[in-house]
Amino acid sequence: MTNQSNAVARIVSLNGGKLVGKTRLQKSAYLLESCGVGFGFDFTYHYYGPYSEELSLWADVSEALDSVKVEHARTEYGASYPIYKTQKGQVDVNECDTTRSNILKVLSRYGTIELELAATAVFLANNGYRDNPWDETIIRKATKATPERVRKAKALLEEIQEFRH
Repeated sequence: MTNQSNAVARIVSLNGGKLVGKTRLQKSAYLLESCGVGFGFDFTYHYYGPYSEELSLWADVSEALDSVKVEHARTEYGASYPIYKTQKGQVDVNECDTTRSNILKVLSRYGTIELELAATAVFLANNGYRDNPWDETIIRKATKATPERVRKAKALLEEIQEFRH
């Protein structure tokens, strides 16, 4: 198994050296896993879709080891969220990382909610809802799954389809 704190730094570095929010980190890592180029994190279903406790813990360890710098910001409503940063180019890029970077570039063009919807649909498709994961996603995420957001989440998955196994 790779050093998982290094995996967190790689994800952030390959995302241009910055990744905003725990949800984006979780969903990006899950979608990398679903494309067959992840770092071996295990995911379960959580209120916000696929979630890895292991990834969450390693993100904290990465901060403690200074492989990832974390700044904390606040939303207009006062909620705190992390901004993960690395030095751009901090990691040596291999062929698998090129694919990861290409996937992350696609993901960066979408909002966090679209990532959450897309990751949830993929997770559900792989865990008992293969026939129509979108119906179940819309039920589970009724307040977030507006027609426009679902359309964008589906477009996101179409864009990364070439990378998926």
